Amino acid sequence: MEQLKPIWHALQKAQRIAIFTHTNPDGDALGSSFGMKAVLESLGKQAVLFLETELPERFSYLNDGYSLTGEAADFDTALALDCGALNRLGSLKDFFLSIDCKVVLDHHRADAPFGDVYLTEPMAAACCELTYMLSKMLTENLPHKAVVAFYTGLSTDTGHFKYSNVSVRTFTIAAELLACGLDQRAITRHLYDTVKLKKLKFTGAVAERIRVFHDGKIGVLHCPDSFIEAYDLAHEELEELPNTVLSVEGVEVSVLIKDKEPGKLKVSLRCKENIDLALLASEFGGGGHKCAAGFVTELSQEVLEAKLIETIAKRLEELDG
Repeated sequence: MEQLKPIWHALQKAQRIAIFTHTNPDGDALGSSFGMKAVLESLGKQAVLFLETELPERFSYLNDGYSLTGEAADFDTALALDCGALNRLGSLKDFFLSIDCKVVLDHHRADAPFGDVYLTEPMAAACCELTYMLSKMLTENLPHKAVVAFYTGLSTDTGHFKYSNVSVRTFTIAAELLACGLDQRAITRHLYDTVKLKKLKFTGAVAERIRVFHDGKIGVLHCPDSFIEAYDLAHEELEELPNTVLSVEGVEVSVLIKDKEPGKLKVSLRCKENIDLALLASEFGGGGHKCAAGFVTELSQEVLEAKLIETIAKRLEELDG
């Protein structure tokens, strides 16, 4: 809580806040952002959430209003949440930089901190842990919209409380959110227990495309746009794919390769707590967490796969040794 005080002071003074998060936002990014928006508005402040693209359908229940464009002159403070690097703000980076006071709250390991007031706590299971604690410093009465948003981020970034990043604090916050009257079953039913038939058929086809290397310890899945579009799915509907590959018996590290834009590929990495993927991803210009990281590359699929498999295999052999 002491570490959060500089951010608390900055938001206490702020009156017109523009909220930002990383590109292709997940549940934690959106939960942190919509949650803080609701809290700041409950304090009588103007708060606008800016997203690079439209809100993913999966998280439509969080929608409390957002914008795709804005003017820096309309805001006195910029607040970036769940964003480990400046470039992760995508096309909104310059907008963020042009606002006078820049505040950043994150839980990724960062090589290049940015912002005037900055805090990252990699030990936090989700950025929503930090935004929840910050919100409790700002107000004793959390808006219900914030309760729903924070629980969403907490649940999704921990694999619904099954990943190794879960701590006593994680469960404590979840319990406190439930005590606020949260209907957590409505959230989990929507997020985890409802699937479109076309998505189910896609999942079956995915199983046929998974390839394993290094005695079955490395699983690789290439999902080009043409394959995804054949099932009429959007990229944001496929967040769990890296973990699907990792769930294969014997696989210790999973690699998901998707199209990013012409000439670029997006790589998502997951592991079973055996190697530092954030460090590995940094070698390719990316980053993330120890067990979940990623990067974007201009390497061809063939060159990328060969280099990644060689690098991962070497790390696994070092551990075995």
